[in-house]
Amino acid sequence: MKKFLRMMLLILSISLLLSGCNGADPVTTEPYESLAETITQTEQGGITDKEDDEYVNMWKYVTSSNGVNVREITIDSGKGGDAVEIVHMTDIHINYCTDEDLKDPVLKSTYENRTWLKNFAVRGNLERCLTYAKDADQIVITGDIYDYLSEGAIAMTKQYIFDPYPTVMACLGNHESVRKCQGKVAENTTFEQRMEILDQNWINDIYYASRVIGDKVMVITMDNGSRAGIGAFWESQVEPFRKDLETARENGYAVLLFYHIPISTGDPTYYSTRALQIGDKNTSTQNFYTNCIGSFSTGADKAIYDLIVNNGDIIKGAFSGHHHNDFYTEIKATTPAGEEVKIPQYVVNGVPYGNGNVMKITVK
Repeated sequence: MKKFLRMMLLILSISLLLSGCNGADPVTTEPYESLAETITQTEQGGITDKEDDEYVNMWKYVTSSNGVNVREITIDSGKGGDAVEIVHMTDIHINYCTDEDLKDPVLKSTYENRTWLKNFAVRGNLERCLTYAKDADQIVITGDIYDYLSEGAIAMTKQYIFDPYPTVMACLGNHESVRKCQGKVAENTTFEQRMEILDQNWINDIYYASRVIGDKVMVITMDNGSRAGIGAFWESQVEPFRKDLETARENGYAVLLFYHIPISTGDPTYYSTRALQIGDKNTSTQNFYTNCIGSFSTGADKAIYDLIVNNGDIIKGAFSGHHHNDFYTEIKATTPAGEEVKIPQYVVNGVPYGNGNVMKITVK
């Protein structure tokens, strides 16, 4: 019976993940109630089959002056000096078409059928989140900035994010590389053509980018969402990532990884992981053990995964979105000497919900 239930859970998780743009909305179209009055203290929980008291004070939720829900964490780089502040946001889903977009049958059908956040309805939450983040040392966005690829989404992203905040770093999600999003007309462009458009309009390299901040933290963004499924890294990312890890180790940098789809924890404890459910009506769980890139993967996925889990002493955190909810997991890893360690992996709720959601990362 247990085996049957686990199999059904796995099938359900995969079907939800693959639905994306071609099926139902990936999340409810009814945002949960505002957290502005409900989140005022340190919260805990979210890990199935573990004692809650292990996670007390691991993070806290606060409400900013403009109502944005802020999940705060602190990471010790071991280097001292002035703290570095990074604001992470994800899954903005700008759904917007210009008149020119609507001349294309694929986008016209998407526009007519994709009603969630239609006509840039996320603008208010986006502006609130960016106002909160504007004084941070770094803003990082982990994908699904566009709800689908359109001239309208490109223009709004440039106007509200990339042009006013030129130091933003961003990776792709699974939505930017599609134009058919619940529409009824088949794609009339190739994946390669769409990726070329993204490459011409993105703020940094669409596959891999890194930046050192304050001589203490290295921020790395990697695309693992554009090919959807359970995620997929690229062969072109392997060597830059390897070299950056070598540089970070030589200079004592704390490494923070940002990608759209979370990776496997390598720990069966996380086969069915509860959302944090802080003021949230969503009671779903996610499989962060087998329904992710992991040790069972091959090619570039396995190479990237191995580099992550074999450098657990310098990789101080991994950050993603995709699931439209808050989760916390830990990736089983080792140091080069073979010592077992764990890498915290934070999945952050999307900008569209409540009054907006961000994670504030303080690296001291």
